Amino acid sequence: MRRIVRILLVGDDGVGKSTLITSLIKETFVPNIQHVVPEVTIPPEVTPENVITHIVDSSARPEHREQLELEIKKSHVICIVYSVDDEHTFNRLASYWLPYIRGLGVNVPVVLVGNKIDLRGDHVANQSLEDEIIPIMNEFKEVETCVECSAKQPLNVSEVFYFAQKAVLHPTAPLYDSREHVLKPACIDALKRIFNLCDIDKDGVLNDNELNEFQRKCFNAPLQQQELEGVKEVVREHEPNGVNEVGLTELGFLFLHTLFIQRGRLETTWTVLRKFGYGDDLSLREDFLFPPFEVQHDCSVELSPNGYQFFADIFQVFDKDKDGALKDSELASLFATTPGNPWTNSEFPHTTITNEAGAVTLQGWLAQWSMTTLLDYKTTLSYLAYLGFEGDTTAALKKTKPKKIDKKRNKVQRNVFLVYVFGAAGSGKTSLLRAFVNKPFMDVYTPTTRSFSLVNSVEIKGEEKYLVVCFIIVTTKI
Repeated sequence: MRRIVRILLVGDDGVGKSTLITSLIKETFVPNIQHVVPEVTIPPEVTPENVITHIVDSSARPEHREQLELEIKKSHVICIVYSVDDEHTFNRLASYWLPYIRGLGVNVPVVLVGNKIDLRGDHVANQSLEDEIIPIMNEFKEVETCVECSAKQPLNVSEVFYFAQKAVLHPTAPLYDSREHVLKPACIDALKRIFNLCDIDKDGVLNDNELNEFQRKCFNAPLQQQELEGVKEVVREHEPNGVNEVGLTELGFLFLHTLFIQRGRLETTWTVLRKFGYGDDLSLREDFLFPPFEVQHDCSVELSPNGYQFFADIFQVFDKDKDGALKDSELASLFATTPGNPWTNSEFPHTTITNEAGAVTLQGWLAQWSMTTLLDYKTTLSYLAYLGFEGDTTAALKKTKPKKIDKKRNKVQRNVFLVYVFGAAGSGKTSLLRAFVNKPFMDVYTPTTRSFSLVNSVEIKGEEKYLVVCFIIVTTKI
């Protein structure tokens, strides 16, 4: 999440931009202030979101146009201030200011700020204001919200800057289509993935234990039973298919987040998304998929005991028929929270141990991940994240000691070994390697045209090790 927020106030002269900033800082109305007040920096400890906040004033005068455009391009959120007692300043929101900002190619959230409500009187109904604002918000999707305030009283001044911060840190646009009043497809996909990961027993429903584990992960506190029942009752009242006798369905999970957003609690949904690795563009963050993990040139990478346990556990969860192997449909379900099977470009599952029906056994599954980790540990790191490894994914890996240390101690610490196979065409290399992973002998000779790798476990002095065999096609030019 962003740690610095830059808020820019723009608007016609005389609407009270400088007075708003001064009222926030002084916590009282200050008359006769300068035309443009200097930039203000608010330290993180005094903001609800614990971020450094820069508040920047601006002038609408023609001679300050260049400086205004520079500040617009530097801002993270723009507050367009108008005066509620001057209809002309309100009309210029849609006729001038919003098109002007768009014309600069700036794509940041906008908060509309109606100042001087102390001058409007009580005769204007809230519904009238809503009727005027909604068309603007429908036409200009960058508008996050509208806040009315009075810098003189002062009233709602701190709320203006709170909503401006919130528009940056918890934006509506990536999550919700305000015109159609529905979650956006990318948000739906992300929330469905999160639901899938939290559905530990993979029965398509979040039971009370799973809901509390989700609550603990995202908000560091479980829900009391009464609170759980209250949540389910809200869902049941508005979305009957969102709850069943077991718990919360995927439909109910999506409904709850729609409700949070509609009620202005975007921080709830954003907290969930960020806990599961999503960035502001609703893609999984690079640092989440590939955390720092430096490996020396003479070292290799293997799964740690935590890594082997994770992959063994997930195997057991998705082995629905409990036959000790994962068939294609079970593999498809297992990889549902990922971009897909990471071995589609290899000969998998023929690269490892399978049963007679071609389903991958637990031995073959762990061997395959041992090979992947040795040959391309970054793929393993990313798939640990995709599959929901709890905590730092680097804890599932370990680096081996440099070979020279093993030689000096005359003891090998590694558990995964790499072997290369070469040989003349027709000498039986492929048949030998197929036999290594218990595949049947092929009577008809077919030349192997591309390099491949396969893996199996072997026992050495009572310890299980993994042997990765790479068959290299060598071409010679005469």
